[in-house]
Amino acid sequence: MQNWPQSLRSQLILRRTYNRPKDNKGSQFETFEETVDRVISHQKWLWERQLDDKLFAYQEQELKELRELMLSRKVLMSGRTLWLGGTDVAKRREASQFNCSFTNCETVYDVVDILWLLMQGCGVGFRPVVGQLTGFQKPIESLEIIRSARTDKDGEQHNTETYDAETGVWTIRVGDSAEAWAKSIGKLASHKFPARKLVLDFSQIRPAGERLKGYGWICSGDSSLATAYEAIFKILNRRAGSLLSRIDILDLVNWLGTVLSSRRSAEIALFEYGEDEWAEFAVAKKEFWNGNIQRAQSNNSLVFRFKPSREELNGIFKLMVESGGSEPGFINGQSARKRAPWFQGVNPCAEILLGNKSFCNLTEVDVAKFKGDSAGLRRAVHIAARANYRQTCVNLLDGVLQEAWHLNNEFLRLCGVGLTGIVQRPDLGDYDYSELQRTAIAGAFGMADELGTPRPKNVTTVN
Repeated sequence: MQNWPQSLRSQLILRRTYNRPKDNKGSQFETFEETVDRVISHQKWLWERQLDDKLFAYQEQELKELRELMLSRKVLMSGRTLWLGGTDVAKRREASQFNCSFTNCETVYDVVDILWLLMQGCGVGFRPVVGQLTGFQKPIESLEIIRSARTDKDGEQHNTETYDAETGVWTIRVGDSAEAWAKSIGKLASHKFPARKLVLDFSQIRPAGERLKGYGWICSGDSSLATAYEAIFKILNRRAGSLLSRIDILDLVNWLGTVLSSRRSAEIALFEYGEDEWAEFAVAKKEFWNGNIQRAQSNNSLVFRFKPSREELNGIFKLMVESGGSEPGFINGQSARKRAPWFQGVNPCAEILLGNKSFCNLTEVDVAKFKGDSAGLRRAVHIAARANYRQTCVNLLDGVLQEAWHLNNEFLRLCGVGLTGIVQRPDLGDYDYSELQRTAIAGAFGMADELGTPRPKNVTTVN
């Protein structure tokens, strides 16, 4: 195994992002080798569970080979797996192993799914769909927010909801757990009661700065949650008795993206070019810092189901300049549908074509570390693709997500074998990359066939 020199920047990123704390105070952290060993243990757990048997010697050898590739930083699993792989959380909430997702946001259940996935560290792509999400039954006259004053983490874990018909007071007390947070937005968005006053009680939430024992992240406390829910209350109150517009849904989901301290609360919002509100969406982030700070949370992109005319493009470019010059992005929906019949949207970085309620998990191969070793590069891509497929062997029926996520993953099994270090390999041409793509596909297909499970519908990030 070649020991590649590691820069100070690389060491800092590993410590901040992937090396888990080994004590509750966060004063001791894993070494990179310990992080890799934890990931390999997770790979073994997935493989043996799918086989319902112990691994054979040659399968154990493949995991050792994957370990060596990771230690030499030639292959890396997704950031979600590097951080949570092998932990109890990863085995109980298996959506936490995915870094990419997409869903239409049309129902209360979709809103709950989005917050739940963001809390698992999964970036969310979404398309606002008008028709089922509505404002309150009637305007609610007043809002009271009870902030947390706790100094410990022993608050109630579950939500409590009450309604007093005589006083018209509707109370939602939010529990101190990921499940409670996710389900609490469902209670707020379903607005079952014709209340005159809403009380949002965050008193059970632990203080900011507490390390979350399972996830390992630092708790953000109730401050951002209280701010977001107050803003969402105003949206639902303003639309009392009416359907939420697409822009309303955009704002609601963007506010959900602000409640976490994690970098992974990433979002991308998609609108179909020509549908209602598309022009307003195109300039939604214009001067967002003046009253719409939440809109910084998502990349905003237009999906084109047909080739736009020159005049249409000129008009859109004018809107881009008006909104600041960088958005909206362009997504070729016509080509995407040809490449992926299930296409409904993309992940926040837009390198994966996703269906409605589907995931992808990435694996990276550093081609720069294989100069003069073409056979080693092909073998690494083969090993990475097989490991990537095993990451799809998950149970997503976690008690929060809608079953559609699990069923779509069972069918699509989307992988995302990607390459990095390309700029350092000018010697690689079109044929070389095509060969690597074929190698990745053969590796993932072979793993699927060995397990007797569906072949992945896509394998590489360049589909």
